[in-house]
Amino acid sequence: MAAAVRKSAKSAGKRKTRSPKAARAQNVIQKTMRVSDILALCPEATGIVAEYGLHCFSCASNTMETLEEGCQSHGFTDDDIDDLVTDLNTLLRERPERPATLTVTESAAKALQDIAESEGKKTEGLAVIADEHGGFCMEFRSAAEKGDKIFGHEEVPRLKVFASVLTLQRIGGSRIDYREGRFKLDMEGDACGCGSGECGCREQESGNREPGVE
Repeated sequence: MAAAVRKSAKSAGKRKTRSPKAARAQNVIQKTMRVSDILALCPEATGIVAEYGLHCFSCASNTMETLEEGCQSHGFTDDDIDDLVTDLNTLLRERPERPATLTVTESAAKALQDIAESEGKKTEGLAVIADEHGGFCMEFRSAAEKGDKIFGHEEVPRLKVFASVLTLQRIGGSRIDYREGRFKLDMEGDACGCGSGECGCREQESGNREPGVE
């Protein structure tokens, strides 16, 4: 992470962890996770890390570091890092729970199948990937990864769409469609659960941002 001025935890009035219960619960976010992966899972995390003095958390040059590496470069103690991880996981648990489903419309399934055939990847599936900017794309994979859920459409049985549990926490209940010559991710309400309006998800709702296919 880029250099930043950070006061000590006491003098800076660093936020206290929100709940003892959060520390006992299983943590999804770990200090060994890359910053980009944390932001993809929870874009509104930038607000909490800013309170800890990490205002450069989402800089493109920093997102390949792990959370621990970034914090250590700013002089964080192990306790500081543990407190931040606890707060991030508390934030994640406080978000509305999303259904662990995706709907793939027939038009999207056929369009995706056409792309797979044109690229000689008839036996591969497409994984839905969330990025640190609140956007989504799809990439070909030979098989689902451990824990992935598999979706498709009955009219296009060969097509498989993979989504991880973490991705579904962002976009569960949404619909992948193909219309006007473009893929659309239709998200009902505050689909990603962030509530902040800053993660970019709302832009996809109006069709300004769509998942691409890599």
